Parts: sequence; structure tokens; C-alpha cells
Amino acid sequence: MAPPPATMYEAMPEQYDSTVEIDGYTNWTADEVADYFEKSGLGDYRETIIYHKITGKIAPQLNDGDLKDMGIEIVGDRCRFRQLIKTMSRKARHMQRNKIIWSGKEQLWFDCWEKCMGTCCGIFPEDPSTYKLTNNHLRVRTVDPLRVGPIRLCCCHKYHVNNIDLTTVEDVDMNGIPAPFLQQCLCFSSGKEILDVSITGEGSVSLILGEGEGETVSNLIMNQVEESQMIERD
Repeated sequence: MAPPPATMYEAMPEQYDSTVEIDGYTNWTADEVADYFEKSGLGDYRETIIYHKITGKIAPQLNDGDLKDMGIEIVGDRCRFRQLIKTMSRKARHMQRNKIIWSGKEQLWFDCWEKCMGTCCGIFPEDPSTYKLTNNHLRVRTVDPLRVGPIRLCCCHKYHVNNIDLTTVEDVDMNGIPAPFLQQCLCFSSGKEILDVSITGEGSVSLILGEGEGETVSNLIMNQVEESQMIERD
């Protein structure tokens, strides 16, 4: 039986935000869990948490009956524990949902010579489309630049952002585009790889990547699609 906690309630530090610094809490040891609750004003129960081996994996499963069995008799303290556990789980889900798995940008040019021509020797910006893959979404920011001939102007660009729910992705196809023959011979240019992401009811979205990137990114996207769809079914 764990030693009874002190009856004096420890005030929570005014500036402490209990939703901060909990990334990876499922890997916490009992001591680290005790540290978290101590910083949240429940330091009286530090030894109780350690004695009962409440690790980061176990903490979210605690209910009111478990807290009673641990010897936490004060109703207000049990409510505080449940509130902190709920906050911990919610914050961790948010962090996991928004964790960036991969980010990249559009491959605009086949080589440095083409880049030099297209940006007028660097006078005009590149401003490529950008891509970001998280656990639940693929964010595609597509840039539609204003052009004068082949030159992208430095202003008046249009763009739109598509946050694709991975549960709606049906397939990812890849097509390779080789650099023009002369550029391959004279500039040793690399090709491009285009990923066409098919979305239920919305057609498809294209990601234009450098040569050699397509297969890796395609596998990352499909792995997250399968994971998201499995979670939705469960």
C-alpha cells in the first residue's frame, strides 16, 4: 500500500501551462509522469504515482475508481487528475494530427540554366508550389504565377490551398518526365516526376517533384492514407 499523501494541497504555479511539453508522453516513465502532475499542482501524489508505476501509456487509462484505489481520497484532487489526463490526451492527439511527416516544393526547372532564364538571372522570384504531408492531411499550396512569355513575374501571383483529407485519397500514380535532350547533353539536366493524387469526388491534384523523389513520396502518402482509413473504420 502506498504511503498516504500529505493533506496540504500544493498550489499550481500561475504561469505553468499544462498543455505544453507533452510530446511523446506515451513514452514517459513513472517519474516523468509524476513530474508533469507535480508541475500542475499535484505534487503531493508524486510518490503515489511512482509507487503504482503510472507510466505515460497507463496514465490516459486511469478512471475515478483507479484513482481511489491509489489512495487519492480528495474528490477535488481526483477531478484535477482527470482534467489533466483529458488535457494531456487531447493535446497529444492535436500534436500527432499536425505532425509533419514530409514537406517539399515544386520542381520548377530542369537545370540551373533554365532557372536562370526563367527568373531573368534571379531578378524574379521562383515562388514554387509547396507540399506538406501530416498524419491526416496533404496540404497543397498551388501557385499560378503571372507570366510574360516564359518569365514568371515577381508580383500578382495567384494561389490556392487544398487541404486534402487522406481518407478521401483513392490512389497515387507517378509519371516521369525526362529533361529535353539538348539540356541532358549540355547541362546534365535531371528529369521531373509527377504524382497524380486521385481524390474521391474531386478529380486529382498533381505534385511536381525532382527526379528520384516520386517513389519515396508516393509510398509516404499511401502509408498515411492506409493509416487514416484504418483509424476511420475503427
